[in-house]
Amino acid sequence: MKNIFPKIIVLISAVVLWFLIVSGQRYIGVIDLPLTVYEPRENVTLGKTLPQTVKVRVEGSGRALYFQRWSKKSILILDVGAINDNRRISLKSYFNERPNQVRLQSDMTFLEIVYPDSIDIFIDNKTEKTVPVNINANIKVRSGFIQVGEPEVEYVMMTGPESYLKTIDNVQSEILTKDNVDMTFETEIGLINPNPELLSLSQEKIKVSFEVEMIGERTIANVPVRVKNRPEDLDIQFIPNTVSLRITGGNSQIQNLTASDFYVYFDYLSQWFPNKNYYSIKMTFPDEVLEVIRTNPDKIEVVVTRKNTVK
Repeated sequence: MKNIFPKIIVLISAVVLWFLIVSGQRYIGVIDLPLTVYEPRENVTLGKTLPQTVKVRVEGSGRALYFQRWSKKSILILDVGAINDNRRISLKSYFNERPNQVRLQSDMTFLEIVYPDSIDIFIDNKTEKTVPVNINANIKVRSGFIQVGEPEVEYVMMTGPESYLKTIDNVQSEILTKDNVDMTFETEIGLINPNPELLSLSQEKIKVSFEVEMIGERTIANVPVRVKNRPEDLDIQFIPNTVSLRITGGNSQIQNLTASDFYVYFDYLSQWFPNKNYYSIKMTFPDEVLEVIRTNPDKIEVVVTRKNTVK
């Protein structure tokens, strides 16, 4: 064991020395460089995306080529400020004529563009558009609580090429997940840019409020019973002609409801049957109501008579 550490040190020193010798030699290789677009004009922009990277043949030391993959200093700059129409340009010719727009880290020399050889440039008017945000949220409330309504719709301004903006109707938010919620809360949600290369958003996040309340109960009395699909030659009466409803929902929302917010009815077309006297009622109720847990009475008597006709 005493002799192993000197051997390890000698081995490591040999590897380091070998790496320094080999990495100091000159090599020719192909690397990926980010393509950065320079557009100085305020009223126009690119209409379609360009490749994010371009393969470039360079010459440099082994050390420079090895560490290039982590470098952020090397880029290609494409100036489209003088282009006013749609056209195909040769990247090989462009960067051969403008070597100053090839930025490489020291100890590297640009040789040529490898791929793609050419790209299509589309120029479009730069415009703005206001679109709603589609909030993606998965809110789970505690037992005995309810989420009241939906968050207020927020809007965001988008800036980009006119032809592309015409295809955008909304912006999606990031997914918000929250469990065991038992109170109203406000939070920030990030926005998802559908195409960061072409579009910019006026803001990256929005504030959203989620209203959560304890579930309460309330009785709505004297709700009139109505007739649906009544034949013209019949009179239909109900005993009783009003009912009471026991409802549940968010406390603040159900307190303002009245009998006129509920539609309780007997549907002659689908419910009436000869010699049957007592029927369950049907109803529609506001979105604020979570459930109608009880009706009083639970059935009503339906009296059907034929109208007197004068000959």
